[in-house]
Amino acid sequence: MGGTTTVIVPTTSPEKAARLLASLADSAGGFETIVVDNGTGDPELDRAGSMLREFTVLRLDSHLGYSRAVNLAARRAKGDALVLLNDDSVVDPGYVERLTERLDPARGVVMTAGVMRDARNPRVIETAGIELDGTLLAFDYLNGEPVSVLDGRVADPIGPSGAVAAFERDAFLEAGGFDENLFAYLEDVDLALRLRMGGASCSLAADARGTHEHSGTLGSGSARKDYLMGYGRGYLLRKWSVLTPRRIPGVLARELTWIAGQTLVDRNLGGVRGRASGLRAARRAEPYPAEALSNPPSLAATLRRRWRRRARLRRSAD
Repeated sequence: MGGTTTVIVPTTSPEKAARLLASLADSAGGFETIVVDNGTGDPELDRAGSMLREFTVLRLDSHLGYSRAVNLAARRAKGDALVLLNDDSVVDPGYVERLTERLDPARGVVMTAGVMRDARNPRVIETAGIELDGTLLAFDYLNGEPVSVLDGRVADPIGPSGAVAAFERDAFLEAGGFDENLFAYLEDVDLALRLRMGGASCSLAADARGTHEHSGTLGSGSARKDYLMGYGRGYLLRKWSVLTPRRIPGVLARELTWIAGQTLVDRNLGGVRGRASGLRAARRAEPYPAEALSNPPSLAATLRRRWRRRARLRRSAD
C-alpha cells in the first residue's frame, strides 16, 4: 500500500516506550509516530522521540486504557495506514514498511499482521496474529512455533494481534475502531471479527518482525491481567451471540477447565470476576461469526494448546 503511515504507541511505561522508539528510529522510512501517554506525564517520552522524523506525544490526564488511547490517536493520525505497537516490544529495521506494504484495500486487505518473537527465547514465535476456536477463545497464531517455520508457506491469520498490527486508517475508523468497553485485551479480536464480517481480510507480513516481552505491562498471572482477560472473554461471548443452547456445553467445558487451572496456578479469582463483569456489561450486538471461522480447533485441541502455552510461559519465567 502506498501513502503515508502513522505509528501509534500507547504507553504506561516511558522507559519501555523509549526502547521501542529507539528501534523505530533505525528504520530508513519516514512515518508519523504518535505516543499516547496514558497518564504518566513523564518528559522522557519527548526526549526519546526526538530522534524520530515526525513525533507527537498525546498526553492523557489518566490511564484510559488501550482501546480508547488508540482510538484517540487514530482520529488525529495523518497516515493512510495505522501501525499499532505495544510499548513492551522492539522492532527490526524496516518493520513499518514491510508491515504496511501488504495492505491492499482494493482487494479488501485492510489488516496485516507482523511477527513478534518471544523475548525469553527469540528463536520462538510469540505471536503472528489471532486464531480463534468455535467459542471465540483466542490464541496467538503460531505461538511456540520456531521462527524458521516462516521460511515456508504459512496461512494468513484471522486478524492481527493489537501488539503487532497494521490497519488501513479509513477502514479502522469506519468500523468504529476498538470497542472502548474493552479497556485492554481482546479488543483486537472484536475488531478483526467486525472487519471480516464486512468482507475484509488480513495478510501475514512474515518478514515484519520484532521482539515482545509477553505480559510485560501487567505481568503474566497477575490478578489485574486475569480480570481484564476474563472481562473480555465474557464480553465477547455475549456480544457475538456465542451463548446459544448448541454452543453452551462447549463454552462451559472450556471455561470451567480454564478457570479452575488459572485459579490454582495464579492463586486469584480475577478471571472469574472479570467474566461475570463482562457478561453483565455486554449486549448481543453481533451475529455469531460462523463465516469468519475457518476449521476451528476441537475442545481437546483448544485446552491442550492453552495449557502448553501457559507451561512455556511458566518455564521461561523460572
